[in-house]
Amino acid sequence: MKLQNIIDDVMEKGADYCDIRKERWNRTSLTLKDGDIEKVTSGKEEGAMVRVLYENGWGNIGTSDLDHLKETAQRALDVAKTSNEYKEEETGMAEVKTHEEKLEMGMKDNFLEIPIEEKVSFLKELEKQLDEDFVRSTELRYGDSVVDKEIATSDGTHVEMRIPRIVTYMVVTGKSDTIQRASEAVGGTGGYELTDEAYDKKDVVLERLETLLEADTPPSGKMSLIMDPHLTGVFSHEAFGHAAESDLVSTGNSCLEGKIGDKVASDMVTIKDDPTMEGYGSFPFDDEGTKARNRILVKEGTLNDFILDRENAWKLDMSPNGGARAEDFRVKPLVRMSNTIMEPGDMSFEELVEEVDKGVFAKSSGGGQVNPGEGTFQFNAQEAYLIEDGEILKPLRDVSFNGFTLKTLQNITGITKTMETGIGHCGKGQTAAVTDGGANVLISEVTVGGRE
Repeated sequence: MKLQNIIDDVMEKGADYCDIRKERWNRTSLTLKDGDIEKVTSGKEEGAMVRVLYENGWGNIGTSDLDHLKETAQRALDVAKTSNEYKEEETGMAEVKTHEEKLEMGMKDNFLEIPIEEKVSFLKELEKQLDEDFVRSTELRYGDSVVDKEIATSDGTHVEMRIPRIVTYMVVTGKSDTIQRASEAVGGTGGYELTDEAYDKKDVVLERLETLLEADTPPSGKMSLIMDPHLTGVFSHEAFGHAAESDLVSTGNSCLEGKIGDKVASDMVTIKDDPTMEGYGSFPFDDEGTKARNRILVKEGTLNDFILDRENAWKLDMSPNGGARAEDFRVKPLVRMSNTIMEPGDMSFEELVEEVDKGVFAKSSGGGQVNPGEGTFQFNAQEAYLIEDGEILKPLRDVSFNGFTLKTLQNITGITKTMETGIGHCGKGQTAAVTDGGANVLISEVTVGGRE
């Protein structure tokens, strides 16, 4: 039975809204650790998520039984009616333009046609090129996936799309007086041709580890800090981007609540979340069938927009902008980022360094934590360097920095002309493929080495 026929049946029974997202996945995952293949998984699966809104109650049911979607839709309607009995808060779906389209994001080299043995050989060859005296351990992970989606809504949208993604993770570990590790991820939305990037990035990982093994401990206190493009991206995604997700805003769990039109950053700061650009988090339509578009979250220091699905756009009286993403057919969409970028500025890296009397140049993320509601963050850098009197002096290790997100955005006093991006997976109860990036960014004051 066609999806639209199932939706029409539910609507005739009193539903206020219904959508069905049908998916077919083809995935491969490999892990090579110290010469041994620890994981090989490859397979196909398919299923659908049916969502029904009845007055103020939602029914969301995922199923792998595609032969009985009509019965699944009926169960979703029953759940929505039950949920409505206990729901005090009003809800709705903001209007969007409907679409009927079928499109495919292409692959130059189709990884579905590459044998598993060749993918294993790729990891083994990459491991050989990471073999250095100072490397004690290596872990390489490869993953690819293609998802075919069909989304139909009671508004009249019907879209079909194919999205391929591929990623390679490299992790190398060494030991001097302490154990140090360096990592890098490469890939994107595309085909097997993107594995070539791993060979280009292997030297970055090796040089980072070798530097860390000889580095000193960092200073602590309030000082200037330069973030490299990858840390700038992580800061833009984690510290700011999550606070700009409209489900957190509408529930009072964001430091950006009520601040549209307010100055939240330095005039030189523009931050976008753009699923239409080339990146690991790209998609043509979100998982509600809303057409993807570039979202300018901060424009020259002013808060301009949030990342919005249809329900939270309705709650905030704003326009949806394609912000609904689901990990797969088992779960309902959540408000999620895609490709989050702090736009470049007009300075050179040398000019940034010259501005620093005492500070740190921090490179690449080593993890951290954020609190979008309080607007606080703490990040660790994989690699860092001491700066004194406008000169980079020596490498540092175990560098962390923390502060308040909005205060830190206002303390940005320089951004370079050139930028880079990185890829990863964002967790929010569900996993989403994302890109983040930016340029080298100078923060005039931030707390390094622990909160004072």
